[in-house]
Amino acid sequence: MTGYLTDEFLGKELWKTALEAIGKTEIDTACASAIRGWVAIGTQRMIRQSRLSSIDLALAQTNLRRFIELLKNEAAFLHMGSRLGSDTFRAAKKRLRLRATMTAFELWPFWPHNFVVS
Repeated sequence: MTGYLTDEFLGKELWKTALEAIGKTEIDTACASAIRGWVAIGTQRMIRQSRLSSIDLALAQTNLRRFIELLKNEAAFLHMGSRLGSDTFRAAKKRLRLRATMTAFELWPFWPHNFVVS
């Protein structure tokens, strides 16, 4: 894939990445909607920053997979087994905030450090 990617393509690819990362894990409607929201925000940020190359998409996909793994870890910590719900999403956001206040941790384009400290 060469050149620049469209917003529609980015959204579809990132959602497909999320579903692949979720795998056989159960996910409730609220959590799926929240992840779709993150995909939409990430896509918009990529467009605003003119980061529309295949390299940028690969970075976004990697960071989305990292976030889904964080969700799965929170589900295990909350003894929810292999089910992602709104509780796991809230816990993951809380963990991201805490981590970002201590380091320059970010999950571009979904969770940049400057969103946490501002």
